[in-house]
Amino acid sequence: MKNRLTLVLALVAALVLLLPHGVLAQCGGTERWPVKVGSDPSASQVDVGSPKPILIHDLVRLERPAAPGDDTTRLASERTVYVVEGHLLKFKHETGKTGDQDYHLVITDDSLQFSPGGSGTTPVEHSIIAEIVNPDCIAGRHGSPGTTSQFQAQLSDMRTRFNQRFSNISGGWNDAQGVAVRITALAFFDRDHNQVGRALNGLELHPVLDITFLDTAPAPGTTPPPPTPANTLVQSPSFENGPQGWVASDADIISKDSNEPAHSGTGKAWLGGYGTPHSDRLYQEITLPASAHTLTLAFFLHISTDEQQTQAFDKLTVALRRPSGTLIKTLATLSNMNAAPGYQLKAFDLTPYKGQTVRIYFTSSEDQGSLTSFVIDDVRVVVE
Repeated sequence: MKNRLTLVLALVAALVLLLPHGVLAQCGGTERWPVKVGSDPSASQVDVGSPKPILIHDLVRLERPAAPGDDTTRLASERTVYVVEGHLLKFKHETGKTGDQDYHLVITDDSLQFSPGGSGTTPVEHSIIAEIVNPDCIAGRHGSPGTTSQFQAQLSDMRTRFNQRFSNISGGWNDAQGVAVRITALAFFDRDHNQVGRALNGLELHPVLDITFLDTAPAPGTTPPPPTPANTLVQSPSFENGPQGWVASDADIISKDSNEPAHSGTGKAWLGGYGTPHSDRLYQEITLPASAHTLTLAFFLHISTDEQQTQAFDKLTVALRRPSGTLIKTLATLSNMNAAPGYQLKAFDLTPYKGQTVRIYFTSSEDQGSLTSFVIDDVRVVVE
């Protein structure tokens, strides 16, 4: 009996060694998993060579089909490969005991608005989920080890390139700073389980077959596509033209001082940074068009501080004010407690104020003690 058990174990070990590295065991993927990763019988019918360009605005309004009664049927509407341009706001690695090991990407249009997660929340029309599959997790939780995808080469290449772009992926949500992307992916209609970034119709870009980061330089000898201009109302949004359109309480707020690098170019607005009792003010007055469908204030903010991270000693307030200076709404209050390496994308919905003339108002205040710098760049009001 002992010899027979030894023989069985040896045979199992030999079979494991013959299987491709990285696809030995099942992982957490369930719920139509073969269709999600392209290991279903109909995956070979997908025309990868003829992707269809489409806007996020149109993609999230495609009719949602009835769900199939099994996990392996690919719907007719899930045989189309789309090309979509948008902004990658954030992403997370779906880990844990039930995680499928995908990278869950939140993609938005120029409004930078996305559907919140959690029960009882309502999806918005500006975002969609894209999934970068783990090529070593094709079997899913219930599949056979060694299962491969019809798109195995693309999935492996995609995962490698994404890991090269984001080399320090952490647990939880990772901030991608709204980088412009072009994504080629299959359509997949998922059930609604209140995911962050979900589309109105439950459609996902799953799996992603290609992604281009539009902020990177083109390959030598190629011509880059023309950038899509942002529909913004702000003058000198990157402060490269100095104070054009802006009103600042001090002449040195709008600066090209290299001691605080800009997010883009060399110009930025640098509030604070004194370490003594001091306040700075910066605003621009704009008229929000009444005909707009949505309006979003977006900018990049870097906070650096020498303060102890025990309480909010130095603060930055982002507000809307009337031309008279009276407060309409405080959009955010940030402080030395929010200090972090690099720039962080901030976005606020201004749609309720369309038709009004407002001032986009930044105010900083420092106390006596260590300094805190609030550096603002690439301010825009996106109109859709």
